Amino acid sequence: MFQLSNILLSALGAAVLALVVLFFWKWSKGHFRFAFASISTFLGFTAWNLLQNATGADSADSALNIDWQFFPMSWSDVGTGVVTFVTTIIALGLLTDRNETAWRVVAAAGIAGLLSTLVDLFFL
Repeated sequence: MFQLSNILLSALGAAVLALVVLFFWKWSKGHFRFAFASISTFLGFTAWNLLQNATGADSADSALNIDWQFFPMSWSDVGTGVVTFVTTIIALGLLTDRNETAWRVVAAAGIAGLLSTLVDLFFL
């Protein structure tokens, strides 16, 4: 079970990392898309890990914490990236940039999801 402070600090780290990486993409600077992606990264990361805490899915004997033999990533880490991807898709694709091309929104959400997975894997 993770402490709330660890979850929030890791979520903040993932959000800042997404903000910095997306800031260097010219498209994401328009309409402050990098900021919306960063906020949705924080919310998705936090929501997934709080859900795991509430249900006890983050314990060592949970089905989500099966580490792969060649790469020490669990399904819990992958879930963090997927939930972050979905929250960023919702924030950019449905709320702020409805008229943008889908590949840009999906690429930005993919970057946020991948960074969240890496933060969860190595820091939480």
